[in-house]
Amino acid sequence: MASIPMNILCQSPVSEGMTQRDAVRHTLTLAKDAEALGYHRFWVAEHHSDAALASASPEVLIAAIAAQTQRIKVGSGGVLLPYYKPFKVAEQFNLLEALFPGRIDLGLGRSGGSEHEAPKALGLDPRRMHPSAAFEAIDELLAWLGPGSDARPFAGTSASPSLPESAEPWILGTSPASATYAGKRGLPYTFGGFLDPRALVETLGAYHRAFQPSPWLDRPRVNLAWYVQAAESEEEAQRLTSSSEHWFVETLLRGQNPRFQAPETLRGATYSMMEKMAIQMRRSFAILGTGAQVYDQLMALQRKYHVDELTLVTICFDPEARRASYRLIAEAQGQSHSASQPRHASPL
Repeated sequence: MASIPMNILCQSPVSEGMTQRDAVRHTLTLAKDAEALGYHRFWVAEHHSDAALASASPEVLIAAIAAQTQRIKVGSGGVLLPYYKPFKVAEQFNLLEALFPGRIDLGLGRSGGSEHEAPKALGLDPRRMHPSAAFEAIDELLAWLGPGSDARPFAGTSASPSLPESAEPWILGTSPASATYAGKRGLPYTFGGFLDPRALVETLGAYHRAFQPSPWLDRPRVNLAWYVQAAESEEEAQRLTSSSEHWFVETLLRGQNPRFQAPETLRGATYSMMEKMAIQMRRSFAILGTGAQVYDQLMALQRKYHVDELTLVTICFDPEARRASYRLIAEAQGQSHSASQPRHASPL
């Protein structure tokens, strides 16, 4: 793949009839696919006590993925820092960087990402969720990361292994507050458009206005994460995405904790007017179609918002359909790049 870097965010989705172990194995398979197809980064998420998402420990899964691949950058999308001490997270990612130099990304989030009583089970202090506390925790983590800095709380202590280089830190968010923080610290920023893109323009504007060069970056860098589903036809792509749309209704509007269901079993599903509106809104934010259609719309997003990278999020019932979606988009990008190359006259 060429032109703008394309990435994948995997949440290890669990479908009905599948074990969570199966879901993790599908993530490993997808990561190897991603490298073969030329994707730039492969990130894994953090969710707790979620029946449909088997991705509770990104630091463990990153190690497994990096060990089974050779070149692709691997990281978290992201670590939910309010649950942890910054020192421990720094040690984990310093070790990952020592094992896989130059390949580890540390995406940092501030949300809960958990079902039911999982935050209590993890010992979450609600005060850590306050924006000021969350940003202070990221500052501390950056002071421990890699070689560390004089800003770390305990001058005689270092996060082992201490390294001359560190994992690449990214701030993840969907709000001007997180973007402003990332800009002031000179950090790369990922906007989670697959969650809610309505504040995209305001948020990216805040990031660019606040940006100050730093040891991490000399210019702003924006990664836009978006929900996509490619298939052999637009109709098939729409059919496949019904599984994630139904799950969206069940979890966010009905308070349930289900796994992803097959499109065939959802043909008779009924929704309230509000639920139909929510599905329609979500679909209006998604990019669905053939590989070429999805790729063209992604490039339109890139041109409109001037982002530096795109991260693709796809969840459907069938893991083979998910693999095919990423393959179709990669093939479309490859074909587009080939078509844009200058043709040389054949020698006489």
